[in-house]
Amino acid sequence: MSIPILIRRILPLVIAVVLIPTLAFGADREPWSDEIVNLFSTLPVQDGGRIKPFDTFAQFAMLQLNGKRSFTTEGGERLKPVPWMLDVLFYPRISSTYQNFVVDNYDVVSAMGVKIHDKRRSRYSYKELEPGISTLMDLAREYAAIDSKARGLVQQGVLDLANNIFLYDQLINFLGFSNGRFTVSGDSALAQAFPEEDGVTLSVALERATAVLGELKGNPSNMDTDALNAVVADFSKLFGELEGPAMRAQAIALFPPAQPDTEAWQTPADVVSTAISGVHNAPVSLSMLEKLEKLPALRADRPAFTTALRTLHEEIVGLATERGEYSKIPLELNYYKGKYIFYSQWLFVLSFVLVAVSWLVPRSKWIHYVTPLAVSVPTLLLIIGITMRCFIRDRPPISTLYETILFITATAVLVSLFIEYVNRQRVAVAMASFMGMAGMFVAYRYEMKEAVDTMPSLGAVLDTNFWLATHVTIINIGYAAGMLSGGLAHVYIFSRLFKFKKEDKEYYRSLNRMIYGILCFGLIFSTVGTILGGIWANDSWGRFWGWDPKENGALMIVLWSLVILHAKMGRYIKDIGVSQGSIILAGITAFSWWGVNQLGVGLHSYGFTSGIMNALVVYWTLEVLVIGLGGIVWLRDRNGAAPTKAQKEAAAS
Repeated sequence: MSIPILIRRILPLVIAVVLIPTLAFGADREPWSDEIVNLFSTLPVQDGGRIKPFDTFAQFAMLQLNGKRSFTTEGGERLKPVPWMLDVLFYPRISSTYQNFVVDNYDVVSAMGVKIHDKRRSRYSYKELEPGISTLMDLAREYAAIDSKARGLVQQGVLDLANNIFLYDQLINFLGFSNGRFTVSGDSALAQAFPEEDGVTLSVALERATAVLGELKGNPSNMDTDALNAVVADFSKLFGELEGPAMRAQAIALFPPAQPDTEAWQTPADVVSTAISGVHNAPVSLSMLEKLEKLPALRADRPAFTTALRTLHEEIVGLATERGEYSKIPLELNYYKGKYIFYSQWLFVLSFVLVAVSWLVPRSKWIHYVTPLAVSVPTLLLIIGITMRCFIRDRPPISTLYETILFITATAVLVSLFIEYVNRQRVAVAMASFMGMAGMFVAYRYEMKEAVDTMPSLGAVLDTNFWLATHVTIINIGYAAGMLSGGLAHVYIFSRLFKFKKEDKEYYRSLNRMIYGILCFGLIFSTVGTILGGIWANDSWGRFWGWDPKENGALMIVLWSLVILHAKMGRYIKDIGVSQGSIILAGITAFSWWGVNQLGVGLHSYGFTSGIMNALVVYWTLEVLVIGLGGIVWLRDRNGAAPTKAQKEAAAS
């Protein structure tokens, strides 16, 4: 859901709820045991349309609010996502003092009328921001009406912070319903089911009320009009009281429905609505709701808390297993705990350092042999991470913009390593380490910036079928080739510019063969991928080609690759021209890969990323400069070329 829509829909609720937070659990806390953390981590929840571990939900909630995946309290305790989330849920008064909210521009905080920190980008606690929340929400309502492309940084920052505060408010109020005590006075049939003077919990009240309602429906003629009116009034009042605290418990869909054909899991708020409406699976959900609502009262007694949590965990996991929705939870936990992508990034950096050292000491044999191994290890970790994501989602390797980064990086590195295996010039292995390092950096920055689950549920048009799977995979191999040819072209131009190995003609011939081979390789995959995309478009949208911006970008890659190859075959351009053309191809590839998404038009606009256009403009500007340097090399070589035989004869005469 986009921020403007989110703000418009939930702003009234935010203002009503956030100004009167239910920070009821404020007792001193102790660190959470490993068993409690593990039990919560392995709980399945439904979020974003898919079933995921509670650990994943906590990770991206923390990343969205805090900009990091760990948090250090003022007391020096380092909290990972799940312990942090448990503090938010069970100790909201304490967690409200944590600096949970990252704000990139202190003008956002200043606009709220709240005291700002010294640094422009800083983290604030809920308690610090609370006095200005009402003002923030008023501003958010105003800025939500502005088109996203016309918003300034402060306006967008206000909307982001409002969205984050709403999420946090939902979390700290999620278990607020457990404080409620409900009773019914009078002598109606419903009141007789509530003899306790101090009332009962929400789950017990629901269970008793629905039982009485079932009896009345089974024997409607046993009551006179006055008695019926009295019980209807009592039901109406009780259900209204029950729905009030439950309304806030909507942040986590924790309960699997009992019906096998029902896909949507239930939040506590859903359970209350379901029970009141009399749907037949309510008793199962009420059982889980009852176990959940006992936990806050037991938080100070960790052994009792652990026992109650274990019982709830067994019931939820058991039902999720029966529904066939738990099998991927352990694999996803291993994926995130293994940190394959994270370690791959830093090992690529290490490999790049080793490559640089190998160029400084070219006669060192051990570095010569270690360098390819140093690149292969992070490549293997990256491939493992991509493969695990495929199994987790039961999908091909690419279904999101984030996954294109991983796949294109892995493809470019593997092609480079293969080239290195063939020619042993140490150029391709250097390019492999650089492409790996750059690709992993982009992936990391993208995940940090977007702060959303990178394995989301997909829309129907992107749901996997044969043509889509093959089209996306093959076209991204073409993207990888386009970026790799451009990368090698940089090596060629800078080598010529600085006269690196100027006497080694084999070095330059080898570079030219690499660039030419990758251009041919990329042309094949780009062409086949574009055709398969047309077949998929015909299958999904009823037309093969519609001049959509994404389609035009793919066509531009194919056509420009043909221009370069034909110009080379016709001797209109030589080696330096091929390199310049390859850099232009990389720029076109970046446009098709990222730039088209920023246009916000067409059927392929799936991956809009705020701020990426500025990065693209910087990238294209730098590439124009490199192409200009190639022109300088061409002019220098032309002016310094040896005179031909005809020129010599003319000069002699």
